[in-house]
Amino acid sequence: MEAGRRVFGSRPYPEVSVADIAAEAGVSRALVNHYFDGKRGLLLAVLRDLTDRAEAAIQTDADLPVEEMVSASTDSWLDFASANREMALAFSGIGPAPTDPEVEGLVDDLRDRIVDRVLENHLGTTDVPPAVRFALRAYTGIFLLAVHDWLASGAVTREDVHDLLSRGLLSTLTEVLPAR
Repeated sequence: MEAGRRVFGSRPYPEVSVADIAAEAGVSRALVNHYFDGKRGLLLAVLRDLTDRAEAAIQTDADLPVEEMVSASTDSWLDFASANREMALAFSGIGPAPTDPEVEGLVDDLRDRIVDRVLENHLGTTDVPPAVRFALRAYTGIFLLAVHDWLASGAVTREDVHDLLSRGLLSTLTEVLPAR
């Protein structure tokens, strides 16, 4: 799995072979094929693992004022993305095959989990009108693009990304959602 994370995150999916992954892991191609049913199976396993771990990166501390909770969650997310740089880049669109329906489904699942966690943190429920869910899902798109640009180009600082994402989520929570 670790070798898969590194290889898939380092170059576009079509350029990755089972032999590349096996060499990175120090195992045979047959072993990768046996346990993961090939390159695509390993990619899906890696993305599922990332999705499961990513959801836990959102901080939950209802005792904090909303501004502090948003800032803490943003810090946690940026820490997670930085610690999983290659796969964060892959998940944001430059690594795996973005037209694969199962990969797209995993990205959608991650976005829904993030939205549910934010809703639970700030509204105490996930039972909200579709327009509220839409607003938060749109925010996750901004998040993915900002993190991608930060990690891929280095043209912006972590502080810049933190500021944009914190202000964007806070604005969504305090101005957009109440209007819904």
